[in-house]
Amino acid sequence: MVMLPSFLAKLKGIPRTVDRSNRASILLPFLIISIGLGVLAWRSYQLSARMERGVDTLGMQYAGYAADITARRLDAAVRSEFFRVSEDWQQVERRAPAPTTSALQEWITNNRWIVSAIYVPDADPAAAIFANGPAAESTPSPTFDREFYTSSGLVRYAYDTQRLLERVGDAAQQPLIQSKELKQQARLTVIRTPRLQGAIRTIDGFTFIAPLAPPLAGHAVRAFVPVEYGRSGWENARLISLGLSLVAFALTTLGAYLALRGLRREAETMKLRSALVSNVSHELRTPLSMIRLGAETLKRSTKLTDRQRVDIEESILREAVHLSHLVENVLDVGRMQNGGKALVFTPVCPRDLITTLVSTYESWIRSKGFEVAVSIEDTVDEQLWDRDAVSRALLNLIDNAIKYSGEDKLLAVSLRQSAEFVIIEVKDRGVGIDSHDLSHIFEPYYRAQFSDTQTRRGAGLGLTLVDQIVASHGGRIEVVSSPGAGSTFRLLFPRQASRKPEAAPALSEAPQTP
Repeated sequence: MVMLPSFLAKLKGIPRTVDRSNRASILLPFLIISIGLGVLAWRSYQLSARMERGVDTLGMQYAGYAADITARRLDAAVRSEFFRVSEDWQQVERRAPAPTTSALQEWITNNRWIVSAIYVPDADPAAAIFANGPAAESTPSPTFDREFYTSSGLVRYAYDTQRLLERVGDAAQQPLIQSKELKQQARLTVIRTPRLQGAIRTIDGFTFIAPLAPPLAGHAVRAFVPVEYGRSGWENARLISLGLSLVAFALTTLGAYLALRGLRREAETMKLRSALVSNVSHELRTPLSMIRLGAETLKRSTKLTDRQRVDIEESILREAVHLSHLVENVLDVGRMQNGGKALVFTPVCPRDLITTLVSTYESWIRSKGFEVAVSIEDTVDEQLWDRDAVSRALLNLIDNAIKYSGEDKLLAVSLRQSAEFVIIEVKDRGVGIDSHDLSHIFEPYYRAQFSDTQTRRGAGLGLTLVDQIVASHGGRIEVVSSPGAGSTFRLLFPRQASRKPEAAPALSEAPQTP
């Protein structure tokens, strides 16, 4: 975050002329940031891998500890249960020195995991008694025999291992950690006839199986410890580290690209400004010189004929019109770029607009040696246009046709309408436009920088202004041209727009009007 303000300050303070040293100074902070991000990503990857190994080791050890401790608790609980039932029977013998069948039955009933039992007194083995438990007939699990001696005889009983596990099952549910703040993570279950023993690694954690001691040797305790750090996909810490580092590197690269693009655009802007100053200065100098020369001639010369005076006055007028036209183009482009020129849409008769414009400038056009052919359809409807803006667009096209004329000085202006558009067409037989230049001719100052007709007058803003005016009316321009065959410009205006068209789009990278 500390580097960002300094980078922005450096970006604002770069000189007007962009060279390699400036590019290096801009790219150096991005290079340092990229290296730092790479080091942090690699370090984060190593720490994530180390954390995963540590969690794996801890999870495996914890699962083994939980399974082993629980198995020992169950074994101890079984031994304690065997001892308890023997003590219970000895209590029966103390109350009745000669136990009866009902006493044996009651003893079995109090210990439901015992299936059946037989008592053989030492004094008279033939007086042995036998009793079954309540569920002796419906015991599905295998039974085992166990016996113990008392002070008066022998007791042998059969027991159900599953019922015995249910009796001592509370020992498996005792918490491994005696703390209210820590939650037990191991999930404990008792399973029968385990196929595997020891530590087992699963997809989402670790399992440890610890066998129980006889008489429950066919059972085991299984402890499962889940590992929640993630092993695949976006849950994996290593993948997250690499993904974030790639995103950060991509953003850094994008920032460097945008900075370099900004430098290039600034350089292009400076070239455009230089072209503006150069071309406008040249364009202003020529008519001003002609006006000054004509004015001085009229003032100092006393032997001019009336015809000569008229010619000089017309020359001064033509140069003044040309100068006004140039200044208006520059000002209009600047106003439309900044959104300061609001078009006024009023009902306009396209036929009257073209007829008036051609008649106004016909003498100027003919003075350039051109013949004007006007073709107008009488059925063209009245439109909602900005009269001055459309007149300026048409005048710029006529001026371009004259400026880039060839030997065949014929200028054709036509007006017609289709189902969707009112079409104004200006056609000349001039030098034409190459196909690779057609997509650039509406860019500001394109002619001034890239055209091979540098000797012809013009500031390179005429077609830019035409494009903006037509766009502000919701229309478009079509151009058909080839070198040596002339050009045809078609202005397509939507017919009778019911709403006010949108404002003209801002020029891309065009400089401010000086």
